[in-house]
Amino acid sequence: MKYAVWFVRVIFGAWMVPAGAEHFIHIFPQPMGGTPLSSEVINALLSSHLFDVVKAVELIAGLCVLTGFFTPLALVVCMPVAFNVFYWDTPLMGWTSSASHFGEAVLLCNLLLCCAYYKSYAAMLTLWAKPRSFGAPGAPAAAQPAGA
Repeated sequence: MKYAVWFVRVIFGAWMVPAGAEHFIHIFPQPMGGTPLSSEVINALLSSHLFDVVKAVELIAGLCVLTGFFTPLALVVCMPVAFNVFYWDTPLMGWTSSASHFGEAVLLCNLLLCCAYYKSYAAMLTLWAKPRSFGAPGAPAAAQPAGA
C-alpha cells in the first residue's frame, strides 16, 4: 500500500508542478477551450487574474505532494483546483473528449490521496468538537522539587 500511495503522489505531483509552472514560465501553450462555454470560463479566469491563484496553488501543492511537506494540507487546498480541472476537462470540453481522461485522473488521484491520509483529517472530522484551551496540553502546572 505504501508504494501505491507513493506512486499516486508522484503521478499527481508530476502533473501539478508543470501545470502550475507553465503559467509563469511558458513551457507549453495554455488551452483556451474547445467549446464556447469553456472559452468564456478560461477568459473570465484570465481577466480576473484568478487563474494566477489557481496556477500558484497547483505549483505549491504539487511541490508539497512531491516532497511530502504538509501533504495532507496541500491535498485539501488542491481539491477545489482538481475538481475544476475535472469540470473543465469533462463536462465543458465533452465527456468523450481526450481531455476528459486527464480531468478524471486528476480528481481521482486527489481523492485517493486524501483517503490515504485520512488519519491526518480525523481530528478535523470530529462530530462534536470542543475547543482546546491555550497553553501546552498536559503540561505540569509547576515544577516539583526533587524528593517531594
